[in-house]
Amino acid sequence: MRIAVISDVHGNAIALKAVLEHLKSAHADLIVNLGDLVSGPFDPALAADMQMDLDAATLAGNHERQVLAGSTGRVDAFARQRLSAAHLDWMARLPPTLSLADGEVFACHGSPAGGDLEYMLEDVSEGRVRLSEEDAIRPRIAGIGAAKVVLCGHSHTPRLLTLDGVLLVNPGSVGLPAYRDLEPPHVVETGAPHARYAVLERLASGWAVDMRAVPYDFEAAGRQAEQHDRPDLAHAVRTGTYRPGIGKTHPHR
Repeated sequence: MRIAVISDVHGNAIALKAVLEHLKSAHADLIVNLGDLVSGPFDPALAADMQMDLDAATLAGNHERQVLAGSTGRVDAFARQRLSAAHLDWMARLPPTLSLADGEVFACHGSPAGGDLEYMLEDVSEGRVRLSEEDAIRPRIAGIGAAKVVLCGHSHTPRLLTLDGVLLVNPGSVGLPAYRDLEPPHVVETGAPHARYAVLERLASGWAVDMRAVPYDFEAAGRQAEQHDRPDLAHAVRTGTYRPGIGKTHPHR
């Protein structure tokens, strides 16, 4: 069995198109989409259409919840103004978690125990992303049942590790490789502008994981962000880095 995993598109339809074209080579039996689908200064409506048309197991991230709740955060408000009633209805029907592959795979946006705003694998208490200690991660994966693989997004940070016999995978972000958040204050940077996804394959010896980074027209995505008054996120999609002097907010706000 092969599973392609995407997450955190954030409305970047240009990046999503490149990833969907690239993952054709994976010949996946299942595509899993871990949420944060449309909130970003790019093309929310087209990104929504593409993900609605995708034959994928899709769940809702924190931004779907925020858009539906009427969040005044800049990218949530930007997306909501551009989405149709059909888009919003689709988002409202998405589950917060999924159990897949006969219970062997558990999918969530943030963490299984802490919900869609908790980083499952990361500690950001010092203003930058670093891998959490095992004792901090362990309670965050409570409630996964008999799953041997947990898929998560939210931190936009590609990461793979094992804990107590469970494989934990974050594929990274399709559409936004860097950002700044304010609660608590921290910066996430992947250091490259590539669109990220992962492919998992179940072998007789266990699950193989291929973490993939796809080039696309970063400049075109940057121009979209600039046109929508987000020079900070234009810089992020062009470079994979975040510069505090360029703009003051990011998609979670």
